[in-house]
Amino acid sequence: MDSGRFETFIDAILAIMMTVMVLKIPQPETLSLSGIMDLSVVYLSYLISFIIIASIWNSHRKLFDKIKKIDNYVIAIYMVLTFIITLVPYFTYWVSGNPYSLAPEICYGSLFILTNVLYLLASHIAVKHDKFNKNSHLDSSRYVNLNLIIYTIFIIGFLIGIYINPIAILISCLLSAIVWNLPLKIINILDNSDTHGY
Repeated sequence: MDSGRFETFIDAILAIMMTVMVLKIPQPETLSLSGIMDLSVVYLSYLISFIIIASIWNSHRKLFDKIKKIDNYVIAIYMVLTFIITLVPYFTYWVSGNPYSLAPEICYGSLFILTNVLYLLASHIAVKHDKFNKNSHLDSSRYVNLNLIIYTIFIIGFLIGIYINPIAILISCLLSAIVWNLPLKIINILDNSDTHGY
């Protein structure tokens, strides 16, 4: 199958999700700065979810600029990833309404982790099954140090969230999203440090 049609399909889903999320943001109860500040957690959760979806779109775009053909294995894993991603607006709305409750925070954080893992797996499979262009250098699972930093942030955030303050899980998702979007130059420095033994 030509990857262009599939890329368009994924792009449409991600665009719809961004629209759905912003429509879920309530209006301030009072037209004042305090009314806006009352919704600060709602805005924060929307920002994090937007960064997650935009990051997936950007990474997906870069990957499929190189990959021209895909097979059923790639479609299957991307459908699983798409199913998980479509849950982001639901859990964003839930966590924004209950930012200090442990259950929505854990669900939101777990969704974030699962999305990250599935994206890496989907990218790896897409590169592996690209029989027409050998793009092994594109395999995002090679970003070992970057992923190590991300999962360390997750673990610390979950521990603080469970034992001290649940909102730490939401903050860890924001920090992880920022790290995931580090410029490629920094990512290459992190990955090359393994090679040179630093």
